[in-house]
Amino acid sequence: MVFMLHDDLTFGDFAAFVHEYLSVSDRKPIRPDTRFERDLGVTGDDGNDLLEATERRFGVSLCSEETGVRETFNLRPNEYLFHSEGIGPEGVAPSLLFGPTVPIVRGFTVGELFNAVRNARNTGQ
Repeated sequence: MVFMLHDDLTFGDFAAFVHEYLSVSDRKPIRPDTRFERDLGVTGDDGNDLLEATERRFGVSLCSEETGVRETFNLRPNEYLFHSEGIGPEGVAPSLLFGPTVPIVRGFTVGELFNAVRNARNTGQ
């Protein structure tokens, strides 16, 4: 189901979707700079589920078979949108798990996801 027509999508509409999908209290404001992990507690598989739900709700594709979400969100090598399940910023020393190359998790924001949806809708993806 598509939530709004191409030009009618506002950040307020998108924030309402995030509130609903994540069951976030209406008293907790969601702004463009709200971070999914730090502010809303979304990580790992829940982050992937959110991206898939966003694609379905807004009728867009944020992921390609070749590059996944890397191109959509301009991710550098070894950079990710979410931590793995059970491994957060306060978790086990990353070097013990990943060796000398530690993955970088971007402070992924609601505004970045909103912009990706708008871009995908405007380009017909």
